[in-house]
Amino acid sequence: MRGSPSVSGRGIQLDRVCAGYGGRRVFDRLSAEFPSGALTMLLGPNGSGKSTLLRLLGGALPFSGNAVLAGRSLRRLSSGQRGKLVGMVSQSPSLSFPFTVEEVVLLGRLPHRKFLSGWTTEDRGCAMEAVREMELGEMLSRRVSSLSGGEKQRVLIAQVIAQQPEVFLLDEPSSALDPRHTLRLFRFLRKCAREGATVVAAVHDINLAAEYADSVCFLKNGRIEAFGDVEEALNDSVLSSVYDVPFASFGADLREDGRWRRVWRAV
Repeated sequence: MRGSPSVSGRGIQLDRVCAGYGGRRVFDRLSAEFPSGALTMLLGPNGSGKSTLLRLLGGALPFSGNAVLAGRSLRRLSSGQRGKLVGMVSQSPSLSFPFTVEEVVLLGRLPHRKFLSGWTTEDRGCAMEAVREMELGEMLSRRVSSLSGGEKQRVLIAQVIAQQPEVFLLDEPSSALDPRHTLRLFRFLRKCAREGATVVAAVHDINLAAEYADSVCFLKNGRIEAFGDVEEALNDSVLSSVYDVPFASFGADLREDGRWRRVWRAV
């Protein structure tokens, strides 16, 4: 399936977007739509533009063209407005400062905090809910600098959960997570999507996408190679073309939502 799914409501729309680094252009007139109420996964080889796209949507990269998030122009959003609207988990972030787990998770509430005011009961409640979601309760008083890579990743995910954004942008969020917490994370993201959030996550695990994604967007060399419902766009022809290696399915089982999904491997 070529092209992109139609969007109704408050998703993400990109229209002829150009962006890059220095003199190197990554996207040249890229147009795409990411639906609200759905979990969309970005797939593609290294250097295909997944992280660049997420950085652009998070407001961290200059661009030309038009980008609309939840009905609002990205270019016209103030940093405060963007902080309330968009939650982003970056790839391999550094957590070397001497804050505790609790302090870092609470920072997710900063966009909602009034100037010179302290943390409210609501702020602390949202933070503790995020802590429970990522199973961080036993390490609240620990310094984040003392944590393992996977534990740090869970703290940063909890910070975004506490933020309660309308748009989730996640760059390989499960890269350092064990299977238990990968499962918890993507079940939570599916729940957020079902409640109306726009969720876009870059992953390398094709079978993770087959299990949890509503739609998939394949990027290669800064271009969208395929975009559509996971059951249609995720196939051996697209996979082989995008990754330049043959793919085949070797079985099928039921997804959590009751739909059948195929299991893929390179051959």
